[in-house]
Amino acid sequence: MGKKRAQKDRAYLTATEWREEHGGFKGDRRGPSFKRLPFTHCAISFQPFEDPVCTADGVCMDIVNAVPYIQKFHRHPVTGQPLELKDLIRLNFHKNADGEYHCPVLNKVFTEHTHIVAIKTTGNVYCWEALEELCLKPKNLRDLLTDEPFTRKDLIHIQDPLNLSGRNLADFDHVKKELVADAEERAADESDPMFYIRGATEDTKRALQALNSKEAEEAFAAGGGGRKAQAERMLAEAKAAAAAAAKGGAGKPGGQPAAATAAAAGGSDPRLRSAPRQDLNVSFRPGAATWNTDEPGAPGTAPAGPSGQKKEDLSAGRKVPPPYSQKTELSATTTGAASRAFTSTAMAPATKNERTVRVIQLEPKAKGYMRLHTSLGDLNLELHCDICPRTCENFMALADSGYYDDTVFHRSIKNFMIQGGDPTGTGRGGESVWGPTFKDELDSRLLHNGRGVLSMANSGKDTNGSQFFILYKSAHHLDYKHTVFGRVVGGFEVLTLMEKVPTDDEDRPLQEIRITGATVFVNPYKELLEEEAKAEEAKRKQVEKEEQGYANDDEFGRWWSNPASAAGSGGGGGVGRYLSAAPKAGGGAAAGAAQAAPAPAAKKAKTTPSGYGNFDAW
Repeated sequence: MGKKRAQKDRAYLTATEWREEHGGFKGDRRGPSFKRLPFTHCAISFQPFEDPVCTADGVCMDIVNAVPYIQKFHRHPVTGQPLELKDLIRLNFHKNADGEYHCPVLNKVFTEHTHIVAIKTTGNVYCWEALEELCLKPKNLRDLLTDEPFTRKDLIHIQDPLNLSGRNLADFDHVKKELVADAEERAADESDPMFYIRGATEDTKRALQALNSKEAEEAFAAGGGGRKAQAERMLAEAKAAAAAAAKGGAGKPGGQPAAATAAAAGGSDPRLRSAPRQDLNVSFRPGAATWNTDEPGAPGTAPAGPSGQKKEDLSAGRKVPPPYSQKTELSATTTGAASRAFTSTAMAPATKNERTVRVIQLEPKAKGYMRLHTSLGDLNLELHCDICPRTCENFMALADSGYYDDTVFHRSIKNFMIQGGDPTGTGRGGESVWGPTFKDELDSRLLHNGRGVLSMANSGKDTNGSQFFILYKSAHHLDYKHTVFGRVVGGFEVLTLMEKVPTDDEDRPLQEIRITGATVFVNPYKELLEEEAKAEEAKRKQVEKEEQGYANDDEFGRWWSNPASAAGSGGGGGVGRYLSAAPKAGGGAAAGAAQAAPAPAAKKAKTTPSGYGNFDAW
């Protein structure tokens, strides 16, 4: 029990015990609220940055916000210390195939718990683990991408999960003092409803832009619901008016709707008529999430028109080169001329079916490599010639012949793709080496997965021409609709510059991006043709040797290696008459022994009876 135990076993709690150890009031212990700025956002606008810059202490800003702010106030937006434009450092963030910021060395995706470091001299951004293990510990203070030297003082800690000082939004200098570089301009931007919509798809933007248009006002005045709902309402009004007229119902014409009045008068309301058919040859506009590949008039096909109309020049006067595959053979199918003549009197009479001629497709087993020169830089491409040989042969033949030279990229959509390869520059031209179009080569190993995927543009199934596009981001909705035939393996910074070029309402780049040429490094089709030519040459030489009586090369050296055998087999004419007299001139004992040696007895050849034999002994 213990000494004085009864005094300690109380049936109540003291005020101190209740306050400290139990649920009593413990006073106002709440500290200031902490709101952390994500590393992907600008410290001035609090919006995701596109062209990031940072200060020496690791505060990131967007260049479009940092430059006017520093020019006006000449101070740090977070600490309030003096700051000039020359103190800003451009940052080079890298994205993976999913559009997430990651370390270009370890491919580790950056999160709020990642220690992110930038190098001041180059601006490249890495995770701390990559620099610590590959640069600091082995004392190799060189940039992992550019190999430029740096010091420890050049390391800028953009985000350190263990040190959050200076990351609280409430402590920012421009927040406390309410400093705004362009107050009037920002107020005008905020008055626009689209200002607060970030990351919307192209389809959403088009729908929002149509809200304030004249077409939207007319639809609202008609009752809304779209054309289908308007047509249904007018049809119901017409039926109601017809039913009233059939029953002889009285009513003032002035009080009837326009549709009912027109129906009662025996005419038809023009609003109920279908829209006149228009033969428009306008290419489709791919959105950020959808792409109508079934619309006619898209890249790679000739525009529809009467047969008597002059055919449009899809190549803008350029000569389409021939394919590398030139050999042909007779296929197993026929032309069907006899069948058509037998079943139709309109066809010319034919009594013989001829077999169709098929081109023998070259099928290399290696990849192709080339470099595409553009006005913004070079793109190194790897072509899957071993998986889709027909498509790669078309692209390499066109690029190697200069078909793509001086053509422009006519369509670019941010976070989607950039499209080119049309000599006309309109998106409706281009021809292939196989004709106007050729068939798709779809494969489950080649999908629209990742940045830099090279694929063929088309207007539907089996309508590939000369146009191609390069993805800025994965686009799985295009899988098994477009032929993927390559990928970018070098020059991603050039692809980033292409994506940043502004475009107009038709997705056409405002700054012209032009293809200046192409350099082919590895062409497996030419290598395959050279191997076939060498094999044919060797076969031709072998045939010539056989015609001269030399089946093998060993026969040319048999006289030097074994002249005795040549003498025994030699005849009496030609060189053989001298070989047969050589042993006699020697007069040696070996020669005499050889002459005295009897010839071996010839074996008696077996005779196989041709009949059944004699059966008398049975």
